[in-house]
Amino acid sequence: MKRNAKLTLAFLAILALAATSCAKLQARDNLNKGVRAFRDAHYENAVNYFKQAVELDPDLTTAEIYLGTAYAQQFIPDGRGEDNAKYAQLAIQTFDDVLKRDPNNVNALAQLASIYQNTHELQKSHDYYMKYAQLDASDPVPFYAIGSLDWIIVYDKNSPPPEDQQAKLIDEGLANLDKALALNPDYDDAMTYKNLLYREKARLADNEDDKKKLIAQADEWFNKSLEARKKNAEKKKGAAVGSDAGK
Repeated sequence: MKRNAKLTLAFLAILALAATSCAKLQARDNLNKGVRAFRDAHYENAVNYFKQAVELDPDLTTAEIYLGTAYAQQFIPDGRGEDNAKYAQLAIQTFDDVLKRDPNNVNALAQLASIYQNTHELQKSHDYYMKYAQLDASDPVPFYAIGSLDWIIVYDKNSPPPEDQQAKLIDEGLANLDKALALNPDYDDAMTYKNLLYREKARLADNEDDKKKLIAQADEWFNKSLEARKKNAEKKKGAAVGSDAGK
């Protein structure tokens, strides 16, 4: 009897393992179908495939990231209607679920930072970009994003923060843009925001000499951004010509 019981348990374990393996294979199949639908911009179909993939294999984080991204793609910044707001909330909830299991998931952090910026929840966006930058110090994007958000917050004419806080945000923004430029010296957008932040710093300066120096620095970075933008456009044009020639 004991031997039969052991055999039964072993058989059930094999069945359970086979069922799990089958579910994981089905999950992967749905993930692949979802990716194809996503690439073809069929986001509703993609959502259905990704949801099935997550249900079949809750540990398939890639499917959950794609699910949140498919929701986010259907959200239109400043768009109207209940559906639009619903897509933003579904995306946020999905990425939050990923972070509950994996707090250091850079993809989820980056997506949340972007969504919160597009829904004008700038402080939340700023905080998520800070976490993103801490986890991936080799990527210039979060450092640039922090700098640009700092300028947006400081430049807000409707509800500007106190001047002492503005000064801190300006310095934080400039420091993060420097980090972005250290990683990508031709980052023209980062140069543009250095120009803008120096102009805000000049506005807060106590004396005319400091204002003139800061405006001169702003002008310098404005000119650098124009040169870098021209250089980057020529690179893209050259790459496109090379690509066409290879066809």
